[in-house]
Amino acid sequence: MRSLGLLSLLFCSIVANANSADGTCSVTYRPKTNETAFAAVGSSLKIADRTCLSNVLIIPFDTESGAVTIPQGEYPSIGQKDGKVLFSVNNTSGMKADSCFFCDPIEYLLIDRKRPKTLCSLSKLNLESCANDNSISYTVTQKSHTDLGQCAPSLVYFGRQGTVLKFAVNDCSSISKPTLTYDLSLGRVIRFLDDRYSVINADNQGIYYRRIDKSELKNNDVVPETIETAKNENSNNAVELASTSLQEANLKEKVN
Repeated sequence: MRSLGLLSLLFCSIVANANSADGTCSVTYRPKTNETAFAAVGSSLKIADRTCLSNVLIIPFDTESGAVTIPQGEYPSIGQKDGKVLFSVNNTSGMKADSCFFCDPIEYLLIDRKRPKTLCSLSKLNLESCANDNSISYTVTQKSHTDLGQCAPSLVYFGRQGTVLKFAVNDCSSISKPTLTYDLSLGRVIRFLDDRYSVINADNQGIYYRRIDKSELKNNDVVPETIETAKNENSNNAVELASTSLQEANLKEKVN
């Protein structure tokens, strides 16, 4: 490929970013610990936000290289193969890098880690074509993208009957029937797997709650049955119940 573009290249930036982890993701949850939230009937008590870091190829201006045209824009990475970083031929502005009408269509743009100063293309027939070193102006940087409101295994509120709260379970493949119940007369702190929630108020509209710290007691932990253990649990429940009752009273005042 020959380029009519600017003969400049941020070599160090490309080497550093092309060798950085691509597709690294992290997950955070809402509400955060100790945040008060509301979930309507039929809604999950916890959702996830997924943030991923990926490489992006930046072409600073429209470039023609032999039979290939690459519009200005940002081209996201779609993976790696055999030491090569692959980029989409579609940029984030909706434009597409393409070959001539009678040429083999381009499948990917790519950069070989061993030749970071050279931009190449890979055709649908798996034929690789590369420009001369330093002949195309481009940089590779890393950007993050967050997908909000993703599913997380959680309770789904399904109403209240007296002191009993009804929940279904969303395991991210389906939502069960409302088969789980929690009796507020036994305490306003409820637990599902490792998640704990302090119930502030619940009615036919929805549930006000606070997501609290995980318990030190893990599932299937062996706990000695002692009087002190029972006393501590009762004391903790009493303190949490008093705190929650006060929040409920304050909430009702605001609503009224």
